[in-house]
Amino acid sequence: MKKFLAIGAALAALTLPALADVQVRDILINQAAPKAEATNIRVDLANTGASPARISSVSLQVRDNASDSWQTIKTFNNANYLKIMPHKHLALDYLPARGEAVNPIILQPQFQVRAVVNAHGNVLASAERPYVANYESFVMPR
Repeated sequence: MKKFLAIGAALAALTLPALADVQVRDILINQAAPKAEATNIRVDLANTGASPARISSVSLQVRDNASDSWQTIKTFNNANYLKIMPHKHLALDYLPARGEAVNPIILQPQFQVRAVVNAHGNVLASAERPYVANYESFVMPR
């Protein structure tokens, strides 16, 4: 009986994550000035599946241009808040503090940013986008 329950639990654990469908809906970048404390990068995730999604980590990465390699600037990996219920979304913000050491790429007027969502050692979703600074039209994220 215990073997049957253990096998059933293992099968459920393997099939339930397949019912979750995590997507990177958007990567929003707001920068009032080329300073760490004036930068906000928000990753908006959505679970369009029928079961809760448990995410191991979300890596936020940047690079100068397409020929450069990606460099991780922030990894969100707190299991307490990386769970997305079905048909809900989750926003993760990277907000460097004043004086915090940051990757100098995010202080340039142009760069590329990517979000990579991982669960159980597999990449569930990823998205990337270019950024071009426009300091005159700074808009706070909603």
